[in-house]
Amino acid sequence: MTQSNRLGRLESILYEAVTNGEKSQRSTIVLAEAMNLDSNDQNIVFFYELLSKAKEDAISLRRYPRIDSYIKVIEELVIFSITNHLYSLVWNNFAIYLNDKNVLIALSALAHYVDTHEPRKFLDQDFLIKLKSEFDELSKKVLESDLSRELKTYLSVIIENILKAIRKYTVDGVQGLEEAAKSLAYDLLILEPKLKDEDKQNPILKQFIAIELGLVTFITPNLYDIIGVVAALHDESWRTDFQSLITHRDNIAKMLNEGATIQEVFNKAPDIFKQETKKSISGKEQKLITPAKEDVIN
Repeated sequence: MTQSNRLGRLESILYEAVTNGEKSQRSTIVLAEAMNLDSNDQNIVFFYELLSKAKEDAISLRRYPRIDSYIKVIEELVIFSITNHLYSLVWNNFAIYLNDKNVLIALSALAHYVDTHEPRKFLDQDFLIKLKSEFDELSKKVLESDLSRELKTYLSVIIENILKAIRKYTVDGVQGLEEAAKSLAYDLLILEPKLKDEDKQNPILKQFIAIELGLVTFITPNLYDIIGVVAALHDESWRTDFQSLITHRDNIAKMLNEGATIQEVFNKAPDIFKQETKKSISGKEQKLITPAKEDVIN
């Protein structure tokens, strides 16, 4: 499941590039193709962004023993990628560097550390397509609603942030989507007291809040660390099919329709997760999704 974190995504992309990349091509072209992006020089910015974030994730692991040598490998990879100008560097030279420095081995080890201590869900292509469709439809409903103009604008912007994170799943994995969802959930906590009464009662806003909170509580490994509540509920047996997210969204929508605030939803959600986890483990129809080379959305 290491492909769900950024270090695992980086290792997977470089593995694909080393395995299938044309040796005489420029590195920018090979890496873009490995990320399932259009093969043009501009898309190398996504590689640099992933590389920077993966380095930060690696450095955050320094509290664990015997890991400094692995971290040093990715720090040197960053320096190599910057100083050698990937726009002109022939891919074969980059591939030789990756092999000589055992970069893929180091990245795999670091990704395993992250996956062991901060496990994340694996989201396959079908899940991402359905999630994108859900937010596309929600965006249309927001624009056609009678919500206040300021709130319409705000919701449209944050929906686009979620859609952007879905599009970038091929680069950031679930971490990018998780960070976007957590940031927006935190914004909702702050925004709620300032909302107009007519907006608070609008069913479109409640629908938006339900899917947003459903998403953040569904994919966050340490549930509610953004508000200081930790629920160690991450389990390999969690359902990762899209219907599970929809069920969770509907449970939250029911709470909102009964008058619960966003804060109260956060406080109650661990109980919802306990119930859903039990159903997931005991349900005869449940099958564990095993990680594989993930299909991604361009």
